[in-house]
Amino acid sequence: MFRAVYYKIKSYRLPEEFEGFRIVHLSDLHGAVYGKQNRKLIEGIQKARPDAVVMTGDMADHSRHAIERLVGLSRRLCRRYPVYYVVGNHEQCLKESALTSLIRKLEAIGVTVLENSRHTITRGNASVQLYGLVTPMVYYKDRLREYEKGIDFSAEEVRKALGNADKRRFGILLAHNPLYYPSYRRWGADLTFSGHIHGGIIRIPGLGGLLSPDLTLFPRYDGGYFQEKGKHLVVSRGLGNHFLVRVLNPPELVVVTLHTGVCSHNGIGP
Repeated sequence: MFRAVYYKIKSYRLPEEFEGFRIVHLSDLHGAVYGKQNRKLIEGIQKARPDAVVMTGDMADHSRHAIERLVGLSRRLCRRYPVYYVVGNHEQCLKESALTSLIRKLEAIGVTVLENSRHTITRGNASVQLYGLVTPMVYYKDRLREYEKGIDFSAEEVRKALGNADKRRFGILLAHNPLYYPSYRRWGADLTFSGHIHGGIIRIPGLGGLLSPDLTLFPRYDGGYFQEKGKHLVVSRGLGNHFLVRVLNPPELVVVTLHTGVCSHNGIGP
């Protein structure tokens, strides 16, 4: 069973109209189900009472029924909430026809799929900017296959994909891979949502997550909340599994509430 993890994030750049704006963050479901038709997961989301739901990739993969389960979950969520989605490396590894079909199905039921694009969320007379970054597969390091040592996804690469960040608005970035977070914040993201690392698979008390998908030991952004240079990063430990067995690392449903004011964090959870 997953656990719900709550974070409160405060920023002076957030408009007053977005005080208390709540976001549920789903990532790395990998076709898993929680109860019949994901009933338990949906109940957990409803309990959080979000204003929006964001999905940061690897929600579907090659596993049997993963795509139809994601579409079914998304259909039920779209009846209640705005839902925003960016693909991860596992969606990109699907056959082109399968990925195209998935995106069309999600868009048809009301999901806003962000493919190196942006979307404005409005409340009253104010707005925030939501961005979705698709990280090219070459930037997912894989020591068991092709591997380019020292490769970096720079802030300039982010700019090429998304254009310039809108400095007038609080910017929320959906980017599956947190490895390049310093580039995201340098580009201009005030708050970034990521996944991919699965919490480090095996969590060691006092040391954190042991292993990332690219087999890096003790990855820096393994899961949870990070603040750097006045910018914020929330990394989901994921809802599903793809390799190895989780140890001291339960799946999680992430809930983030935004507040206006001096930049700070008050998290309930890890």
